[in-house]
Amino acid sequence: MIKTKSIVAALALLGASAGATLAHAADISQSSAVSLTGNTAHFGRDLTSVSAGDIFSDRWNFSTAGAVNFVGGVIAVSPGLFDNIAITDLRLFNSAGLSIGGVQHGNGVADVWTIKALGPLVADSYYLQVTGSVLSGANTSYGGMLTLAPVPEPATYGMLLGGLGVLGFLARRRKNQA
Repeated sequence: MIKTKSIVAALALLGASAGATLAHAADISQSSAVSLTGNTAHFGRDLTSVSAGDIFSDRWNFSTAGAVNFVGGVIAVSPGLFDNIAITDLRLFNSAGLSIGGVQHGNGVADVWTIKALGPLVADSYYLQVTGSVLSGANTSYGGMLTLAPVPEPATYGMLLGGLGVLGFLARRRKNQA
């Protein structure tokens, strides 16, 4: 009787582990180029006809021609009371594979992530990677934005300081005349 119970338990364990292997999540990742318009790009993805448990690591490719400051973000809002999607990471990669991680501000029915480069990006090819998983079979989506702002030339700061000096001189001269 004890042998029979052991054999049944072993078969149940074997069946459960085989079932877990068959229920493997599909990788539904994609890669796409973003179109920069005025140094800003909007991107996103509609996840329809997907299954709960599907995972993704979507790449959004772009290039810079010169030194720029970078900021971006992603949001996924699930309609109703249940969370349909989980954004688990947001990263910026350069062509050498170096990355900057994002910061999570919200999790649950509304997943919110932002990312900002601490210094200017140099001319290079980059991609923003959005990683997550689908939590239900309901249609869902996420959307994001990235902005590139040119870094001012050093001569611009010199002109600004020179202009402020002239304004100060004129204000002092006007005060002395009064």
